[in-house]
Amino acid sequence: MQKIAIKELVDFRRKSNDNAKKRFAYKLKNRVAKEKAKNDEDSKGGNYWVTSTSCIYNVFKHYKNDFYEIKIEELTNKRESTEDKKVRSMFQQNIDILNNFKDFNFDDIRPIKISKFVTVQKVHKVFAVDDFPLYLNPSLLFSHERNGKTEIGAIWLVPQIRGFKKDELGMFCEILHDFLIKNYSNDYQVSDDLCVAIDTFNAQKVVYEEMLKGEIPFLVRKILEEIKNLN
Repeated sequence: MQKIAIKELVDFRRKSNDNAKKRFAYKLKNRVAKEKAKNDEDSKGGNYWVTSTSCIYNVFKHYKNDFYEIKIEELTNKRESTEDKKVRSMFQQNIDILNNFKDFNFDDIRPIKISKFVTVQKVHKVFAVDDFPLYLNPSLLFSHERNGKTEIGAIWLVPQIRGFKKDELGMFCEILHDFLIKNYSNDYQVSDDLCVAIDTFNAQKVVYEEMLKGEIPFLVRKILEEIKNLN
């Protein structure tokens, strides 16, 4: 079975009827590996948002909001230097995202003092859950000291046009926490309050601690069970 992106589980859940879900489930379980086309929608989507996503990444990593204005000015200049409507729209949407993020507070999901940023091994990005190879791509892993323990936290910046509902975003957070437990819990205490999925389009977040409190549902395994049982 080929790797499955969490966005595809979101797409499956959004299907409006059983027949559409059956077709989608069959595709996920039976597709074969192929080269990604240059105009592939996922690839295009990833590149489309790269300027805003990378800027938000740098703001979090370096703890400096100055990056927003610098990048907005750069994108504004690029927008004004082209007459291509699609390119202008791309720049404008990235500018809009960054303007929205100016008021986004990282203080409660980022330790003031980060000990180090932890490298994510490529082999760990495919994570098996109930025999399904799920693909995840965390944006940043970081370690810090708290109460005499070395802890690890993570953020996952997830760009998508129109973004996600909170319960959908929770799916990214859920699997991110599972990923941390499986690959890093021998060396670190996993920080439930610093395991965060961020919807960049809507400037909203889900923290794993919210899921433990029952504020956001756990959905991944229920969806995988539904996919498994559809023939």
